[in-house]
Amino acid sequence: MKNWLFLITLIFVSCQEEITLDLSQAEDRLVVEGSIEPGFPPYVLLTKNQGYFDPINQETYANLFVNDVDSVKVWYYNDNGEKEMKMLQQIPGIDTLNLPPIYTDLNYTPNNYNFSQAGITYYLEIQWNNQLITSETTIPEPTPLDSLWVEQSETADKDFKCDIRAIYSDPSDEQNNILIKSRRIQHYERNKEDTTLCEVENNADFPLKLIDAGSDILINGQSFETYFPRPGKNGFPTGKYNAYHTKVCDGDTLEFKEDIVLIKFCQIDESSMKFWRSLVRQFGTNGNPFAEPMNLVSNINNGLGIWTGYGAVYYKVPIIKDTVINQEYSPEIIDIF
Repeated sequence: MKNWLFLITLIFVSCQEEITLDLSQAEDRLVVEGSIEPGFPPYVLLTKNQGYFDPINQETYANLFVNDVDSVKVWYYNDNGEKEMKMLQQIPGIDTLNLPPIYTDLNYTPNNYNFSQAGITYYLEIQWNNQLITSETTIPEPTPLDSLWVEQSETADKDFKCDIRAIYSDPSDEQNNILIKSRRIQHYERNKEDTTLCEVENNADFPLKLIDAGSDILINGQSFETYFPRPGKNGFPTGKYNAYHTKVCDGDTLEFKEDIVLIKFCQIDESSMKFWRSLVRQFGTNGNPFAEPMNLVSNINNGLGIWTGYGAVYYKVPIIKDTVINQEYSPEIIDIF
């Protein structure tokens, strides 16, 4: 009997045939991440796509950068029907920071920049690799929050963990698509490189991270309370923020200053909302083996990615319990990224 089993196994093994799949090479496509908001120059980050089965090595990241575009243009039509145009150029020296090339208006001057305004549609045109990549977006009118405040988290296991809560009154006479981003511009933690040291250091976040995006279809015309959780490194945002606290280390008391959080509360147009909402949903299903695969909804013609007009208001929130913020924050150019 054992001989028969061995013979049957041998037959099946000998009949196995090696199968080689001839997969088509992924076409080079430009990946765009661009935005424009009132008072600031447009900026565009350019990379290339990568095939799903392409090898990943030390050169992969750098090879995705695009430095050889022929031109990057942004324009709108003024009241006379004439084009008002800006030619975007690459920020010099950005490659030394190992960041993707950023194209912007190098003639930007703070407090005196009228090219970007709410209520205007802006057109993007990129010429690259004998291709014409285009898009358009509108900057909606910003709608501020009524107020924000800080309170101790009811679900955290440490008393210095806090939530940022807010009240928002949604305008009833217009459809709004809301996007919220945040980053900690101050965040103290223990030295990560050498955990034997009793030292704390400021490890601020960069860049802004997505919290949520969606339509006002369920809240149109209503005033309601909400909260802004801290985005994590991966997945759906559920984190808390740190108030001032101390820890004992080898007999010494380490002081951790409170987080200071920058909130970016935006109105965006419909096509941009579909992209960012699909990204939020992807975060929500990250790592779920039963989730249905989904593609990001792009508004880039002949390319991938997003070109977004932000009707944005900013708030600077120190994580001090019972702090209430009613005033908007005037951002610097580094704050919009």
